[in-house]
Amino acid sequence: MTGSPKHLDEWLRHAARLHPSEIDLGLERIAEVIGKLDLKSPPGRVVIVGGTNGKGSTAALIDAALRLRGGLRTALYLSPYLQDFGERVQIGGAHADPVGLSREFERVEAARGDIRLTEFEFVTLAAFSLFSREGCDAWVLEVGLGGRLDAVNAIDPDVSVITRIAMDHQDWLGDTLDSVAAEKAGILRAGRPAFYGAGVAPVPIAARAAELRAPLYQAGVDFDFERQGERWDWRGRTVRRNGLAIADPANAAELPNASLAFAVLETLNAAWVPEVGDYSAILTAGRLPGRFERLEFAGAEWVLDVAHNPDAAACLATSLNALPPRPAIWVLGMLGDKDVAGFLQALPLQKRDHVIVAPAENPKACSAEVLAQALRARRHAYVSQCDSVVAACERAAQAATGETRVVVTGSFNTAGPARKWLHQ
Repeated sequence: MTGSPKHLDEWLRHAARLHPSEIDLGLERIAEVIGKLDLKSPPGRVVIVGGTNGKGSTAALIDAALRLRGGLRTALYLSPYLQDFGERVQIGGAHADPVGLSREFERVEAARGDIRLTEFEFVTLAAFSLFSREGCDAWVLEVGLGGRLDAVNAIDPDVSVITRIAMDHQDWLGDTLDSVAAEKAGILRAGRPAFYGAGVAPVPIAARAAELRAPLYQAGVDFDFERQGERWDWRGRTVRRNGLAIADPANAAELPNASLAFAVLETLNAAWVPEVGDYSAILTAGRLPGRFERLEFAGAEWVLDVAHNPDAAACLATSLNALPPRPAIWVLGMLGDKDVAGFLQALPLQKRDHVIVAPAENPKACSAEVLAQALRARRHAYVSQCDSVVAACERAAQAATGETRVVVTGSFNTAGPARKWLHQ
């Protein structure tokens, strides 16, 4: 291109303009550019994490343990991010330097020639290029959408992780759990360990693992956890950990995600599985914002959660129901391609609750009117509308007291702006 961008935000705008479609699944384009970039990943230490929910938290926890317990210089790639693009590309637990990342965008731009990469492909290649040039000891990569044809899957993993399977992105992954599972199973590799974090693996995943002769380790079979009050025990194939502290007893996702991360670490190096003395520090270092994140603001309790599909809403409901009961003020914004009715059905809405709906900060946002109409069909919560997430947060803050709880959910593009507003 003529006159290459100089700053990261300029590169991101450029990447968004390259391809006529936001999503164009397939590995041919990115594989061709990878060949030109001559990327080198660390042998034996590439972990790809896919699944419907929990993949970002699981990836971040694996990364934190590799750093703090394994002493490795890690590369972490997450998708999407909540507030700051730097969350998406991390080295050694720190956001990548924007100047260095801009140089990698320039390398990708030069290597692609006339290949029209999607925004996600362009960003992913820049991250991979940075990780390669920095010589990171381990790569932990979160899949963006699906698995089989996702750009992240252009890198061969040494360990493949699928957190759980649920319905989401039906337009791309199919409208049955088996079709979703088959797409997720695309990240498995011949002869290399694979993990499933939600019980016995769905048939398409088990069948693909058998076909590839990839050892498949399943939650509740090959590894498991047991809660003991505010402590928990973990059992792996060769390692056990007893008496680990629980950071948030109400967080329904904490232990399943941690148990799966432990199992992956055991396979990489049994000595890297956290122990009682360092688990809390590792969990803190690996905690991502906006995942059942509990804050206090102006004397009221706020909960931020990026849940955006029915399965994640059900997990959020379990967590909220574990807290002392309070009237809730909900700030809700979703994208238009999500299962709005299924999401709302899973939320623990009560007659005394107030739901404030607003468009999420995304061009694909569901309108406040559509959300309000879907909520009114349930006839058991007071609904009001705002024209932005920030305006909804301001209204919630005005109405909140020490006896209420504000819950912000429905999308990364809702929880992110809310979190920014709360911390301004």
